[in-house]
Amino acid sequence: MEWTTACPDWERRIVVGESLIVSAPLFPEEADAAWGICGGFQLADIGNATVAEASRPWIESFVRAVFGAYNPEDGRRYINEFFVMVSKKNAKSTIAAAIMLGALMLNGRQSAELLILSPTKEIADNSYKPIRDMIRADEELSALLKVQDYFRTITHLETGAVLKVVAADSDTVSGKKASFVFVDELHEFGKQLKASNMLLEATGGLASRPEGFVIYATTQSAEPPAGVFKTKLDYARKVRDGKVVDKKFLPVIYEFPSSMLESRAHEDLNNAYITNPNWGASVDIERITQLHSQALEGGEQEFKEFLAKHLNVEIGMNLRSDRWAGADFWEAAAIPIFSLDDLIARCEVAVTGTDGGGLDDLLGLCVLGREKGEGAGSPGSMHGPTRSSWNAANRSRRCCLISRSKAT
Repeated sequence: MEWTTACPDWERRIVVGESLIVSAPLFPEEADAAWGICGGFQLADIGNATVAEASRPWIESFVRAVFGAYNPEDGRRYINEFFVMVSKKNAKSTIAAAIMLGALMLNGRQSAELLILSPTKEIADNSYKPIRDMIRADEELSALLKVQDYFRTITHLETGAVLKVVAADSDTVSGKKASFVFVDELHEFGKQLKASNMLLEATGGLASRPEGFVIYATTQSAEPPAGVFKTKLDYARKVRDGKVVDKKFLPVIYEFPSSMLESRAHEDLNNAYITNPNWGASVDIERITQLHSQALEGGEQEFKEFLAKHLNVEIGMNLRSDRWAGADFWEAAAIPIFSLDDLIARCEVAVTGTDGGGLDDLLGLCVLGREKGEGAGSPGSMHGPTRSSWNAANRSRRCCLISRSKAT
């Protein structure tokens, strides 16, 4: 069998609304059976409509890709790691509920463990409650599955398999041997110390369970990506773009093409469908339009959070709504090789700043100096930011040296 998890033409596909999953399910019968189960779950919060009735095509494609990667003959899942990043309110909790409840029903391993890992109790409830309600809405599921609200636990009475929804910490995941793992809101884990070790512990059971899978689901962060979130996101983009070949890792990333970010087309709500594949379904167009208007009036921080959560825009130096004008030219104006000795030789005064970070962070050093002969009121030019922007501000010429290295 030949298949690919890359999607090198994703920028074209995402604009015209085509699937970001290039290859068809490897085992169509498994995919059909899984969607027949998952798509039939009822959603209590929208009048008991089924998942299939309430979903846009991308959800079916993703569910079929997850379960259609399983080979029943050798008991192995050929694609066992998935990364999905989608804007807020695009039924991510519904996906978690449908996939994990479906995995509980289809699982053949006795006493298997299934785990939904959330960064907080509140987020854990967002995944658990749809599962509970799906079971309550179906008499057959209610007879087959034992629901324990206090523990956020679902037990299959025939196989003894247990699905747990937990708020993550080292104690809750230590020693887990889960066959199926859904990690919700990965960007929040990026803020936590030792999150990488925690996730490694939670997903360690897959080493001896070839039928298993792990799904990382997230929206963008309201701050620049960090920690384990940045690591996974960077890797997922490389696989998507074909820079890294990993046929067992499938990324599905709803974000704007770089050309649209550069032209600021992402700020036009007519393009919001690009990162909201459930646009017009679980994503209410009128409400997003209202929030967009409020965010524009609410200042930089509020607009930045709107971009991250509802448009999946990665926050960085060049994407701030009222950013410094020199940001467009800062990197292009850098001198490729510029040492501390060079800075000292060229400057009459310099200041330093450091950021020690944590054990999982980088150690940062910044040295900023004023060049000789350029007093505080001199126009000068910049060795870093743009000449024009600093001349207009009548600032003095400065040199800047920034160093980043792993903390020890």
